[in-house]
Amino acid sequence: MTSTQSSSSSLIQSQVNTHIQFSIWHTFKHHIPRFLTTILVDVILPLVIYFVLQKYIKPVYALLVAGTPPFIMVIFKAISSRTFDALGFLVFIGFIISGIVAIITHNPIILLLEKSLVTGIVSIIFAITLIPFHCCHENCRLRPLGYYFYQDLIPINREQIGLPENLFINNQESIDEQYSENENEILIHKSSNKQEVAQVYEWIYINCSSFRIACYFITSTWAVGLLSEFLSRLILILVHLSINKLVIYGNVILSTITVICILITIICVTRERKQTIILIEQWKQEHLNIQ
Repeated sequence: MTSTQSSSSSLIQSQVNTHIQFSIWHTFKHHIPRFLTTILVDVILPLVIYFVLQKYIKPVYALLVAGTPPFIMVIFKAISSRTFDALGFLVFIGFIISGIVAIITHNPIILLLEKSLVTGIVSIIFAITLIPFHCCHENCRLRPLGYYFYQDLIPINREQIGLPENLFINNQESIDEQYSENENEILIHKSSNKQEVAQVYEWIYINCSSFRIACYFITSTWAVGLLSEFLSRLILILVHLSINKLVIYGNVILSTITVICILITIICVTRERKQTIILIEQWKQEHLNIQ
């Protein structure tokens, strides 16, 4: 009996002493190719295509052709990932409608306004997710979009943060959260990798205030940033600048705001990871040394 308790105690202690490491470079280096590809397809390539074609065809048609690379990228991502991309669908519908209206009216401003409308709608979506929404079903919760950014960009599992195995229960039919009566802790259900990542982040979201704050801060940053881009592009259109200047200034503003938001996000994630790791270690010290 004594040896069993001793081995159990040593196992718990080894779990508590798990050293969680976080490297900002290791975390984001895998996303650099995707980021560079996005900049090339969404910013550089459309600019090059527009300024080459506008010498030979009308601006409205040059803008329409220049808008096809991002449009094709959205379709490619949807086919390759085999998932429904709400943002991609919004871009798809906006491009089609604005393209038809622009051709009918021969007004290239409509194509530029379409990008602003999409950005404005996305900023509103970011802002809406800041509202803590709960429906009648226990699992139906609206989290800040920053919460889902974490799952996509920084996936982690139980072992990486040293959570004990007894937090996971085998239940393939139900992924409902269960709370222990004594400790009010979440029992995470062991399933597929993506489900495990989602469940681990759910546990972190509830148990670590630093992570919750970071999710709201990152979501607010992108909401304000995208809204600023929308208003800036709208102002450029209202002051009646030339089409060439609108294209250049619009892309410069979009690129600048995007880079600023990305840098703020990286800084926030770096600070949040350090604080969250400390909170996780404190939780393990408090809950895994009970007996």
